[in-house]
Amino acid sequence: MKITTVSDIITKKVLNENTGELESQDFAQVKRTKSIRGGFRMVYKSYDEALVEVVKSNKDLEIVLYVRDLFTYKQVEHNLSAIEIAAQFGVSRQKITTLLKKLVKVGLIKKVTKSMYRLNPYMYLPYRSDAADLQKEWNTLKKNNE
Repeated sequence: MKITTVSDIITKKVLNENTGELESQDFAQVKRTKSIRGGFRMVYKSYDEALVEVVKSNKDLEIVLYVRDLFTYKQVEHNLSAIEIAAQFGVSRQKITTLLKKLVKVGLIKKVTKSMYRLNPYMYLPYRSDAADLQKEWNTLKKNNE
């Protein structure tokens, strides 16, 4: 949430009780505006179906959501280290490796190079991302890997 404060000086005519005349008087006016930065993420039906196939426990869901949220409109490819993720969630490296393989198998992410992955823009679009550009890049990657 962002709060913006603007101060102004307002001049008003005020009745002087002693003299009975109208006099100009300055008042300070402070305006505070709250703005909430909002937006949305685009989720396709295939994303939900992929989650159902991959997620088998609450811990799996936590890890999948963590991995998903690493991808942003600015960073469409991310280095996913199984060792670092395992340490963060207190699980084995093998569990993370298996989970990443499942995510690749269902098509939620694509392995670009060793430990470098890309989120499928046909399943999930991060907030403020350009769907057309990401989907074009995805199709190019797919063609190059076939």
